[in-house]
Amino acid sequence: MTKLYLIRHAEAEGNIYRRMHGQYNSRITQNGLRQIQALKQRFETVALDAVYASDLFRTRKTAEALYLPKGLPLNLEPRFREVRVGVWEDQPFGLLERTQPEAMRAFSRDPERWAVAGAESYAEYSRRFAEALEEIALVHPGGSVAVLTHGCVLSGGLHRLIGTPFDSSRSDNAAVCLLEYENGVFTPVYLFDNSHIPEAISTRARQRWWRQQGGRFNLWYRDPRPEDEALYHPLWAPAPGDRVWIALLDETPVGYVALQGSGVSCLYLRPEYRHRRFGDQLLGQAVSVLRSRGLQTLSIGVPTANLEAVAFFARHCGTPVQMDDVYTAFRMELRVPPLLAGNDPGGL
Repeated sequence: MTKLYLIRHAEAEGNIYRRMHGQYNSRITQNGLRQIQALKQRFETVALDAVYASDLFRTRKTAEALYLPKGLPLNLEPRFREVRVGVWEDQPFGLLERTQPEAMRAFSRDPERWAVAGAESYAEYSRRFAEALEEIALVHPGGSVAVLTHGCVLSGGLHRLIGTPFDSSRSDNAAVCLLEYENGVFTPVYLFDNSHIPEAISTRARQRWWRQQGGRFNLWYRDPRPEDEALYHPLWAPAPGDRVWIALLDETPVGYVALQGSGVSCLYLRPEYRHRRFGDQLLGQAVSVLRSRGLQTLSIGVPTANLEAVAFFARHCGTPVQMDDVYTAFRMELRVPPLLAGNDPGGL
């Protein structure tokens, strides 16, 4: 009997920026790095014979929790990649919900009805996942193998292999499934276990407030209009020459993002929408645009006295690169290591 640990990657940009990251190659968040440490602790006493991962960066980085401590190579397998979502790649969830609500519902709950230009079908992505998993089980008979993969393709693969209900949002980041394989049959031992992830760093726990309310949460963006000037804060209004996006919840403007060069000049939310993770999505819009321009880093500075802003950017960027009594500057890495061929010889 072969044991197969199927692990979703740690929290990545798309999870908190609320953007559709299928095969878009994104980074792990600061909170995701903490989840990777928790995953490492869970597997400290678990024997593994091999570690496999999709070749996207967010799975490769998560896999460091397993293959590096155990001195194993990382075997890259593109068939464990997330679903290719075609023209939806890197689009805000809020925009897709607004313009293609039926397709979004099908993507999450009814994959056999989901179809988007340039995307894989459920039959295609669930088949590639299932075939790769069975090949690995046959290569390691009687062994224990870890597979680092993604939420939607994992849900589709399990639906195909063992008939579990399809739900693309069911798994927490860095959660673990265990299947046993014998005589051509996959048997679940447990599914989507996140008991090793403290609630304080659980992605699903931090989303509980809006999931329970059943209300809208995902933002979309449009160009500014003359009437939007009333939204601008007098101290943090966009400067001449800034590129500005207005953020909307349904049809209500809730804030704005302004970029100038390689930096964020304004990131503003109306007070009644703060402390509800909407700011993460505004930052995600800035990251998406700057990365698409080929920039390697994002820069922003805030008044040191604005403790709320300093805490927000420290959560996303880590330690400030400059800090004094007046001004605190942050820099965020935008570069994503490219896809690799063959095995990864070491950490990223």
